[in-house]
Amino acid sequence: MGTIAKDKPAKPEKTKPDTASESVFERAIILRPISMSLGNIETNIEAVLETVREKSRQYQDVTKYEGDEKQAKDDRALLRKQKDAAKTTIESIKEAWNKPLEPFLSGAKEVLKQFDCAISTIDEWVKEGEAREKEKKRRDIQAYFDGKNFDLVPLEKFFNDKWLNKTFKMPDIKKEMDAAISTIYSNIKILENIAGHGMTAKAFYLESLDMGGAMRQAELLKANAERLAREEMNRQAREQQEQVSRNAAEERREERAAVKEESVLSMVEEALELHVDEMLEDIKQTRPAIMEYTLRFRGTEQQLLKLRQYMTAQGIVYEKIA
Repeated sequence: MGTIAKDKPAKPEKTKPDTASESVFERAIILRPISMSLGNIETNIEAVLETVREKSRQYQDVTKYEGDEKQAKDDRALLRKQKDAAKTTIESIKEAWNKPLEPFLSGAKEVLKQFDCAISTIDEWVKEGEAREKEKKRRDIQAYFDGKNFDLVPLEKFFNDKWLNKTFKMPDIKKEMDAAISTIYSNIKILENIAGHGMTAKAFYLESLDMGGAMRQAELLKANAERLAREEMNRQAREQQEQVSRNAAEERREERAAVKEESVLSMVEEALELHVDEMLEDIKQTRPAIMEYTLRFRGTEQQLLKLRQYMTAQGIVYEKIA
């Protein structure tokens, strides 16, 4: 049988003695046995055990067994019957033995349940109190922050949850807050000196309060700006070269058109000269006849002006067609 645990003597408090009410309460919740009579079970289990062992030994060596087969079967049947009966007896003894324990176990289960209920209720009460204390402390911290007239970033950006712990006192919180604000001012001043990208770097820093990230952002913007500048120069050079190539192609086309036009004009002039000569010869040889031609001439302004003067000098009537 197991031994019953005795009450442990209460350890003396070094810092604060228990009050009378606390001692009464503590004594009242210590579970202890008041009276208990341990049972005693008496059976013939040893005699039964030895008898069964003896029967088993009789059948261990079949070559030495002198009994008949029918007797062996009867012994086997009897052993099976009594084995089942023994199981029933064992269970009934266990039930009888444990029955007096059932009320205690039921009560013990309820005691533990009530312990948990009381602990949970008190724990919730303590947490509520702690929450109220933290909320009051948070308001005090916010009030101090508001008095700093610092609006670059809200308090939540650098608020430290450890400030709400009881071990963290307001003087220490104020000191850390002042240091954080001073650091932000200092970093902003550093970022302002970044040429070209200081404003973007400051905006990034105020959003993240990550000075390293802000510096990397500024370097990235600078590298991107340099790449864009190189791309713009290359694009202008490409566009200029493309325009030069188009101009050269247009000039070659105009030259070919001018050569072709010059050739046509030359052919027209030759045709006109030949025709005029023939007309003069006919005038000399035959009686002049009035004929009418509708012609279209193409040439430069100077060429066409000379043509008109020539026709007038030769007495050729022409009419300008609108």
